[in-house]
Amino acid sequence: MNKVILFAANRGFALSNSRKELIEKFINSGWKVIISTANDNESRKLQAYGAILETTIFNRGGFSPLSDWIAFTKLQKVLRKYSPSVAHFFNAKPVIMGTLAARKELKDKIIIINTITGLGHAFIKKGMVTRLASAGYRSALPRADMTIFQNRDDHKLFLKNKWVTNKKSKLVIGAGVSLEHFTFVDRSKRDLSFPIVVMLGRLINQKGIPEFAKVAYQVRKVIPHVRFFLAGEEDPIHPDAVNMDWLKNQTDFEYVGNLSDVKTFLNKADILLFTSYREGMPRVIMEASAMGLATVAFDVSGVREAVKDGKTGYLVASRDVEIMTSRVLELLHNKRLRLNFGLNAYEMAKKKFDLKLIHSDYFKIYQDLGVYI
Repeated sequence: MNKVILFAANRGFALSNSRKELIEKFINSGWKVIISTANDNESRKLQAYGAILETTIFNRGGFSPLSDWIAFTKLQKVLRKYSPSVAHFFNAKPVIMGTLAARKELKDKIIIINTITGLGHAFIKKGMVTRLASAGYRSALPRADMTIFQNRDDHKLFLKNKWVTNKKSKLVIGAGVSLEHFTFVDRSKRDLSFPIVVMLGRLINQKGIPEFAKVAYQVRKVIPHVRFFLAGEEDPIHPDAVNMDWLKNQTDFEYVGNLSDVKTFLNKADILLFTSYREGMPRVIMEASAMGLATVAFDVSGVREAVKDGKTGYLVASRDVEIMTSRVLELLHNKRLRLNFGLNAYEMAKKKFDLKLIHSDYFKIYQDLGVYI
């Protein structure tokens, strides 16, 4: 086995934010690491660690025949150029295109591993996009050596549709967070003259930004001094992108931009409000839990893996703004309950979300496939 591995994802953030330590481990063990993703600040950070960047543009949020073909052919060129013995793909298009291209180019000379990070736009939007994504998974995944899922709902769906088998699939909950970086915050003596509720998420409607705005409006009618803050990356090319003019005109919450340091943001918060319609495994809830923060969220795929209803926060039926508002108000009024939820969330983070535990699971999967680091 030549010590060359290819990682591919929609954008550099998907590799640097959750898999940096994994990539560093390969590099430090003498492997040549190729990353096939967008040429952005996050991918350039991985270049600084020693990874080789092959710029690949994956059109996100829908089917685009020309751009998808260009991405597929670029993957083929990268595979021919480096002949990696292992490829690990993340996100829908890299998973589907990468698996098909790798098996076509290198036959059985490559070990293919996929991680399903979430089903997102294709399975929320429904219609033709869902059918195309389903056809892609049905065609690609049987050709992979292993497919890893971040939540039980997605794993069950793929098993039910026979896109994967039990033998060639694994469940590893989330990508993990560093408990050395995200540490517990004691909020017991905090002055709550101006309590803070926060939300972090990419600025697309399926992250529930409209519902976040509605909850902020209704909560502030009851408790006017509560402050709501939204942080997240703009995504103007996404078909479900939030209208930025609408966002900037909001008066019940403040948009603070895309933050490089979410730790400080979460440190100041009293409640995490998470309004996404569907997730793989939401990193921000894991980060908030590690910092002892209670969460109110919709009871949807991926999120229910990260929040234990009535123990680390509250889960609310999807898009039920009225009940979500009442849950936020309950936690704002009940300091003891809020702090207990936060403490329980911290304990859960230590047991389930520790990056070291997640990486141990990944290394075991690599080893079982014959990949030794």
